[in-house]
Amino acid sequence: MLAEEFSRLPLRAVLFADGVLAHPEGKTAQGVLRHSTVLETVAVVDRSHGARTTAGAVPGTDVPVVSSVEQALAYAPDAFVVAMTESDHGETADGAFRHVPLPSGDLPAFWWDQLRAAAGAGLHILSCLHLQLAGTELREQMADGRRIVDIRRPHPHLPKYSGRSGRTRASVVHVAGSDCVVGKRTAALEIQRAARARGVNTGYVGTGQTCQLVGCTTGAIIDRAPVFQAAGLVEHLVLAADPHHDLLITKGQASVLHPAFGGLATSILQGSRPDAVVFVHDPRRRTRYHWEHLPVAAPEREIPLLEELGGAPVVAVVTRGRENVRALGGLGLPVVDVLDGGADTVIDAVDAALAERSMFTGPADRTAPHAGPHAGPHL
Repeated sequence: MLAEEFSRLPLRAVLFADGVLAHPEGKTAQGVLRHSTVLETVAVVDRSHGARTTAGAVPGTDVPVVSSVEQALAYAPDAFVVAMTESDHGETADGAFRHVPLPSGDLPAFWWDQLRAAAGAGLHILSCLHLQLAGTELREQMADGRRIVDIRRPHPHLPKYSGRSGRTRASVVHVAGSDCVVGKRTAALEIQRAARARGVNTGYVGTGQTCQLVGCTTGAIIDRAPVFQAAGLVEHLVLAADPHHDLLITKGQASVLHPAFGGLATSILQGSRPDAVVFVHDPRRRTRYHWEHLPVAAPEREIPLLEELGGAPVVAVVTRGRENVRALGGLGLPVVDVLDGGADTVIDAVDAALAERSMFTGPADRTAPHAGPHAGPHL
């Protein structure tokens, strides 16, 4: 958590998203630009970006795009943020983008050049790389008082899953999805924003690297935990945030039906012990992100499975664009675009579900073993 690393926030940040800002692989930079409360982005490094600002890639933003750290220094940054992993690496040739993932630690020469330039300029370095930079020679090049923060370091506590809620205050909404890079984090943060606008004390429990950079209430890089301890870690994060909030938003990873990541997604879902679930889906996506030979499951198949595994109803579906909203209209649930005013509809659906659930469980039954969620008072 950056609040534990730095006494003064937000930091003025240069985001490194070389080659990927306008592509799905740039999702971390896009999330920081759109939602961060702990980083004030003053410039983005992306040599292949054809525009002078981020406006075209991330609507609603207008941050300068530059070709190097040296150019970004004109905007007086405090920190250089590597807002991508080795596996996000891509190349653009003849105007066409090609995803070219790199092995962990195999950084291109330009990436090392930019890291050394940032260290030489006296900037803090925040890194989403799998390679832990604090263990490299870069540490010796940092100026006095400047820090390397490896965002993807493992969480120091790996508690055993208890199976007992222990919650005394907060209701939990879990945001699940049908695939990777489908909009779960954007949905979670827009739902949080809408709930707060109604005066609901709402926290965000993050489960990935971007959550640390946007400013979550509690969070961890869940894929760095052993799979048999992931649910316990999520439960721990929820319980840590519970006393301070009336509503908590937890964000899933990938999909419970994803062959590579389904175990992790299920651990996060069940560790969250949600009272309601929001499902994010893109009906245009037929195959899985970077697994083009694997089909994406139909929502009619995945929604009932989420309800069975999570013990809570799916109350709304989030997608992107009005055409997609219309395409999913037959699911029998509210379908919205949270970037087009739809987050309030999600809050209404959550509120109705919590009100109905409290009629059957009582408003404060938080300690019984999980035979279904126990929602507190509705919003």
